[in-house]
Amino acid sequence: MNIENPFLTRKILIVDDDVALNNSIREILSVSGFTKIYSAYSISEGIESFIHHSIDLIILDVMLPDGEGYLLSNYIRKSSDIPILFLTAKNDPEDEVQGLQSGGDDFITKPFLPKILIYRLISLLRRSYKEDTNIIKLDRCLINLGNAMVEKNNEKFSLTPIEIQIIRKLYDNKNYIVSTESICDSVWGIENYGYEKSLMVHIRNIREKIEVNPSKPQFLVTVKGLGYKLIV
Repeated sequence: MNIENPFLTRKILIVDDDVALNNSIREILSVSGFTKIYSAYSISEGIESFIHHSIDLIILDVMLPDGEGYLLSNYIRKSSDIPILFLTAKNDPEDEVQGLQSGGDDFITKPFLPKILIYRLISLLRRSYKEDTNIIKLDRCLINLGNAMVEKNNEKFSLTPIEIQIIRKLYDNKNYIVSTESICDSVWGIENYGYEKSLMVHIRNIREKIEVNPSKPQFLVTVKGLGYKLIV
């Protein structure tokens, strides 16, 4: 079983009057695992969807048929602090400034790469719903970074502060290789020379707690010569 990404059940609203682009973004989100995606094509539809669906994040186009997206952002900010990601076809710094002033959290210019959109979206969700990143579910194992405990096969293991930092660094970059240097830098700071062997020991200890068979890890794997990867 893969790690369950808690953000995939967050309600995402796409407000863009370009039907093809709106559908394309829906497809990108769906393929990435998001399950609750809503579409609106104007400010009025965006307001209606925001109110009726308890939206968790909005992807908002600047140019809409009944006004600029900044108006919708201003409206939302009167009652909610949900993350807002602005889309625009313009490449004008003033658009970004206006978007942020109206309550936007981030800005992306069209056209964009699908993975860039997903990275920005996940980053916003992670910052806005931090508590969701404390629980990681693996096959027969649950990692709770909040209380520093691992539950596996009806047994409980405590995590050390350093182990928590390592797991969080890997989880923040799940499915991608994280270099040994990058992990050491996150845990021990810039002056991390000589900590590679210490990291290996901590990785082994983490595997003892989270893997069914630590000698043949399924989730925390070594990528020889490069670093480590937490597989989702």
